[in-house]
Amino acid sequence: MIARMDGIRLFGHRLGEESSHPAEETASTKQTIVNKAKQRIRRLLPEVTRNNVPYLQQSSGTPIYHALSEFKGW
Repeated sequence: MIARMDGIRLFGHRLGEESSHPAEETASTKQTIVNKAKQRIRRLLPEVTRNNVPYLQQSSGTPIYHALSEFKGW
């Protein structure tokens, strides 16, 4: 990443100066990258959130289930 910011392109294990392309990207390219990232997040967020809470993956006979079900009508 530092090489990219300095305008140096990596070629295998050698470093070479980047001559034709500046380190900055065009606005349309940045917008495309942002849009793709937003689409990826919308697609992956429910799966990540669903698997992020371990006690929700337990069976319904566990003590936490009984404790939370008692608060249902409260």
